[in-house]
Amino acid sequence: MCSKPGPLGYSVSLTTAHLIAAPIYAVAFYTLYAEKSSNFKVYKRYLATHAVSNIIFEFHLSVVMKPVLYLPYPTIRFTGIYSLRYINGGITFFIFLLIIVVTCWSIVELFHYRFRLIVDSNLCSAWVKRAERIAVFARWTLIVFTISTVITLALCVVGLFDQRMHKMKLIQIIDVHPEILCMSALILPKSSDTGLKPIHLFNASAFFSLIVGSFLCTFMGCVSLLALREMVLQTRASMRTIAMHKAFLISLFCQISVHGLMLGFPVCIYITSVICNFDGNEVGYVAIVMASLHGTMSTLAMVILNRPLYELFISRIWRIFSPNNVFFRDQSSFISMGGSRF
Repeated sequence: MCSKPGPLGYSVSLTTAHLIAAPIYAVAFYTLYAEKSSNFKVYKRYLATHAVSNIIFEFHLSVVMKPVLYLPYPTIRFTGIYSLRYINGGITFFIFLLIIVVTCWSIVELFHYRFRLIVDSNLCSAWVKRAERIAVFARWTLIVFTISTVITLALCVVGLFDQRMHKMKLIQIIDVHPEILCMSALILPKSSDTGLKPIHLFNASAFFSLIVGSFLCTFMGCVSLLALREMVLQTRASMRTIAMHKAFLISLFCQISVHGLMLGFPVCIYITSVICNFDGNEVGYVAIVMASLHGTMSTLAMVILNRPLYELFISRIWRIFSPNNVFFRDQSSFISMGGSRF
């Protein structure tokens, strides 16, 4: 009973997603390792860290958890790695939420690194320096909310691990789906049914963290772009250097947009199904497959839109399929601004 798998199409789709993800991550890590430009040395560490967090997220979601849905009931059952099916679902969910926190912070740090490079260049106006203070305040606010989120998550331990009381309130579906009584199943109670619980405090803290984090990333990215535009108008820096900064920022915005689209859709589907009380399991499974590919697609965007990685990849492909031709990379694109690190 507890080993009852999810729909066949769902399992096949997740397997296909893994087959798509493997070569993309292989190419990404190869190009990050092989790219030796001194101007890309530090930034590629941030990109690599984010790619690693994406892999961990996707592995935990689609291999360890592999959730089965019971919409419109706020119930999920984990059917992933066999040895974990008889371990409390709260453990896998607890770890998953921590992975999400790490992934989100890796995004913030990517924007923060590019923002600091521009602000510290001594070519920015006074308004950029003032914007820096706003960013510092928002970043510390995000740190406070993140700590609050982790603390409230820790307070949820009892509720996550002791699920029997919540499960017995769903007696209307236990006869149809007796497997939800297994330890690997997890119910997220509604506040109207159980009163205010730590899980609801966690939801509120996580929501405000998301709002502050989104504002911070958007603010730092937009200020950076406006500062670069000002440098162009006042000819304060090399056009080639400014173009490189701008290209990195645009590629970063594209990467994060992929995350927003492919993670936002699953969250909206789940919330809508629970609130509006309709059976959205089929759409929910599509959403989970999308979520399991969000890191892969973001990593693909990273390789395509970051010029050093893209040119390195193309040059290797050219050498493999056209051994008699030589592909020369445009090294002039890596000229730095006053020895600054990109």
